[in-house]
Amino acid sequence: MPSIRTMLTSTTACALVLGGGVAVPAHADPAAPVPLPINGLQAPGLPAMETLGPAIQQAAADPTNAASMLMAAAAAFAGNAAAPSDSLNVASAVNQFVSEPQAHLPAAGAGAQAHLPAGVDPAYSVGPVPMAVPKDLPAPAAAVPAADAPAPAPEAAPAPPPPAEPLAAPAPGPAPAPAGATPSFGPDAPTTQDFMYPSISNGCLADGGNVLATAISVAGPATIPAPGPAAGQTAYVFTAIGTPGPAAEQKLPLNVTWVNLSTGKSGTATLKPQANINPEGPTTLTAIAETGSGSIMSTIFGQVTTTEKQCQFMPTIGSTVVP
Repeated sequence: MPSIRTMLTSTTACALVLGGGVAVPAHADPAAPVPLPINGLQAPGLPAMETLGPAIQQAAADPTNAASMLMAAAAAFAGNAAAPSDSLNVASAVNQFVSEPQAHLPAAGAGAQAHLPAGVDPAYSVGPVPMAVPKDLPAPAAAVPAADAPAPAPEAAPAPPPPAEPLAAPAPGPAPAPAGATPSFGPDAPTTQDFMYPSISNGCLADGGNVLATAISVAGPATIPAPGPAAGQTAYVFTAIGTPGPAAEQKLPLNVTWVNLSTGKSGTATLKPQANINPEGPTTLTAIAETGSGSIMSTIFGQVTTTEKQCQFMPTIGSTVVP
């Protein structure tokens, strides 16, 4: 009768033969999912980001010639007839911002919301104006009686209603919003300005899915993101949508490089997670930079470490007006 050791040795030898001389574990981990490719339909503005993001880094290294360098890069990209329309729009926006750095002030009536165009009421900047419902509406039509029910006796025809009066012209200003319908946009509201295009990471989710990330800048003085930028500072917030919380250690940095077109100052800062900002997700990284007042051109680029994956994000660019 063979011993147990002999049986185990024979079993292992069979496994090595079947596996081609390599031990095959009984419970191998499944292969990592293949990341989904990023195509032009998903991110039509990505070509502009990939061209203009590095151009901002180069301009920050030579801030005295930053305006001319950025205008040349935007003009060269705008001349590419094969570029997607979204990319051409981004290049045009960069060229306009850079060519008139002193003209970018909050629009009249926008309060502290410098990113709002002229004529937009800050009270309704996050949604449509509620429409008033007319009080005198015609009564709903009577229900049609069932086929098998006896027809009611005919009644006298009602008098014709008076002709409807024309609706009054809408007031030039929107009606007051109901209490609690929108957040406060008073003079102390932070001046938040969205970046021109979201960033994207290939295969950032555990299942191999791609992730979009939004980026905003906040001109100081403001209270968000904590501890808040002071006067002459700019805060940056980068949020990877749909991801879990950030890892305790960011293995590789996510940086923002900026150049102040009004003063010629430039610099770089690293965005980091904060314990009190979305610790359970989505992963959110922030930084506060000493940009000074003026028209700021910025690019965010690099990597983000979530609790599941290490994610490389495409560059995104943004323009900021710091009072």
